[in-house]
Amino acid sequence: MNQQPLKLNTTAQQNIPDAWYRLRLFNYFRTSLALLFIAIYLNGWLLPLIPSGFAHADVFIATSLFYLLASLLFIVGIIRQKPGLDTQVIIHTLVDISCIVVLMHATGGIRTGLGMLLIISISMTSLFLHKRVTILFAAISALAVIAEQVYSQFTYTDYIPAFTQAGLLGILIFITAILSAYTAKKIKESEKLALDASQELETIIQMNEHIIHSMRTGIIVIKNNGLILMNNNAALELLGQTSIKPHSRLKDISADLYNRFIDWNNNSVQNHQPIQQPQGLPDIQPGFSHIDQSDIPHEKLIGRTLIFLEDATQLTQRFQQVKLASLGRLTASIAHEIRNPLAAINHAGQLLGETSDNEADKKLTSIINTQAKRLNGIVENVLQLSRQQRGTPEILNLYQWLLQFRKEFVASHNLHAYQLQIQIKPQTIEILFDSSQLHQVMWNLCSNAINHSHMDHSNIMIHIQGEIDKIMEQPYIDIIDNGPGIDEETQTHIFDPFFTTSDEGTGLGLYITKEVIESNRAKIRHIPPPAGGTCFRIYFQQTHH
Repeated sequence: MNQQPLKLNTTAQQNIPDAWYRLRLFNYFRTSLALLFIAIYLNGWLLPLIPSGFAHADVFIATSLFYLLASLLFIVGIIRQKPGLDTQVIIHTLVDISCIVVLMHATGGIRTGLGMLLIISISMTSLFLHKRVTILFAAISALAVIAEQVYSQFTYTDYIPAFTQAGLLGILIFITAILSAYTAKKIKESEKLALDASQELETIIQMNEHIIHSMRTGIIVIKNNGLILMNNNAALELLGQTSIKPHSRLKDISADLYNRFIDWNNNSVQNHQPIQQPQGLPDIQPGFSHIDQSDIPHEKLIGRTLIFLEDATQLTQRFQQVKLASLGRLTASIAHEIRNPLAAINHAGQLLGETSDNEADKKLTSIINTQAKRLNGIVENVLQLSRQQRGTPEILNLYQWLLQFRKEFVASHNLHAYQLQIQIKPQTIEILFDSSQLHQVMWNLCSNAINHSHMDHSNIMIHIQGEIDKIMEQPYIDIIDNGPGIDEETQTHIFDPFFTTSDEGTGLGLYITKEVIESNRAKIRHIPPPAGGTCFRIYFQQTHH
């Protein structure tokens, strides 16, 4: 029958730092025990407790001092962790057995009860070594106790041996060793399961943190009192922040977002209106969700809320792409069906006006022609909208391009050059924009300034002012006119498709303008000027050399 060599317990060493910590604690107990024995000797408590003739005080103090010195030396080995853990545990256990048995003999044998300390030593050994090694040390302890009884019987003439007590102590040591080994095994298995679960949980937490920080959707976790607990990189970008300091409050980062949160927290109704941000930052669409919420009124502020932030421009673009796709299919199917009879109606109206001398007929044919042209313009705008393509950005010197645009625009609308003033600081600003689409945007905005001014052309003034935003480092221009301006109720709808305040408008001019600007990664906003009139601000994408 093949015998396997004794192996040390490797499972117990899977968490080595904890094993060294337990060994250090047990050595503290060993040191305290040695100091207790020395204190008993120095205070003269030893001889009154032991029958005369069987005590060896000199052996007791010598062994106690050796025990103390050994425990101090063990501290050095534990700190340096040399030699290995198993080797140190074996040495410690052998020293414990030797010193306890000698102290037991020096105090009169097994009847003093010091042998019970062997149970503690063997129990602690089971936490570090394999079960078979622990039982081996239990056998050594039992044999040492019996050997001490045999030695005392031959040494003292009047000594009455207590082999029964020695045997019972040996059996108790064996039972304790087996139970301790079994318990230690279960403890080690539980520690391993806990360690594996902890590592898996830590991995999941790290993975979740990585996912959250890498998400394109902004994430902010706050307490219901507004204290920010966590945020990701996307939230910083959307809010225009480089970082959020610990213990910051949402009100200090974005007052509008905090007010929106308060409104939602009071009535639990999501407001789908985007929040406009200043200084060229994207509009944001927030969403709120309770993580935990107490029903107790005075504990409501303890709850936490998850805030989702999305770029409202991107959301709008997605919805508009769906609408444009549907619109494209619609216009492709009916464009020819509308334009052919429309052309026929317009042509018939012109012929009728030429052949009739009746003023009433001419007036009616004029109305027919005017409305036919208007309907044709609507069809052209819808077709243009459905065929809208993303521009090819190119580097443009903003000031030089605007000078060229002014020459063409004033000549086409019979204006003077001074009626379209250009002021760009510095004049070296360069932007990224498709040249033809920028021409379309500026033409629409400046034409609107003329068409909605309701004044004589000679009194119209258009100012184009531009510079670089100092905070966002983003170039922008303001197109300002001296017209009647736009009332507050209309301002919220001016970029909606098919919204118009004019009887002759199609409601697609500003909508198409906004689409073209955003396709070039720029942004347009209406900013009411304090002096009256209308101001549209365009934030451009700056070139990077």
